[in-house]
Amino acid sequence: MTDPVVTEIVRNGVIAVTEEMKTNLMRTAYNIIIYEALDFTTGLFTPEGDTISIGIGLPMFIRGMSETVKAKIRHFGRDKIKPGDIYVTNDAYLTGSHLNHVTLTLPIFHQGTLVGFSCCMAHWLDIGGMLGGMSTDIFSEGLQIPIMKLHDRGVVNETLVDVIRQNVRLPSRAMGDLRAQVTAVKTGERRFLQLIERYGRDAVLGAIAAIMDHAEAMARTRTRTIPDGVYEADPRAHRGEGRRDDGRPHQCIKTGARLL
Repeated sequence: MTDPVVTEIVRNGVIAVTEEMKTNLMRTAYNIIIYEALDFTTGLFTPEGDTISIGIGLPMFIRGMSETVKAKIRHFGRDKIKPGDIYVTNDAYLTGSHLNHVTLTLPIFHQGTLVGFSCCMAHWLDIGGMLGGMSTDIFSEGLQIPIMKLHDRGVVNETLVDVIRQNVRLPSRAMGDLRAQVTAVKTGERRFLQLIERYGRDAVLGAIAAIMDHAEAMARTRTRTIPDGVYEADPRAHRGEGRRDDGRPHQCIKTGARLL
């Protein structure tokens, strides 16, 4: 049985962690697409890769980040994930995005036990590739980085850094954004461990599990209130045109109005 007070503290605590990750990324990034357009997202994830909390820049990254964390777990295997590692990729087919979106993932360990992941996906100004016109394949989009170790037990993979630097047009910006993302995921690690040290590992992880169980129960309850049937949206409702066969105005799901 989890303590409801601790659960609420943890709920707000993990939100605070990802918001600080977000703030640190914005303040240290080198390109305006990150610190002005907010084309990024930070997050904490369970040891299985499920989302705990998100510091939202772009909401569209939420699903892709979780799938990317899970792909990295599968790639290395749980037994080969070590403290001090940071994994990187911009694989469009894993992240569900384009190559400019680079994702860093850091495993969080507490006393030798994997307790979660800190992750950050952000848009780099340039990742190589063609300028102008329309690309016809992924190879003309730019540099593809498969799942690799940017840091291996705390040691920077300088060969990978050199490859990235050589293949972008603005290496100082790219390296600055890379360091900013490292700062963000390390912030997530530090603050999450502080939360565990203060309230205890079992209490924090138990609270996170309880929050997820509650969210699932609420979603299932809400879903059951939707009557059985076939649902559709009418584009005319969005334009304010026409009426239904029964004389009532068209109503569109997209606007948040009642279902047809």
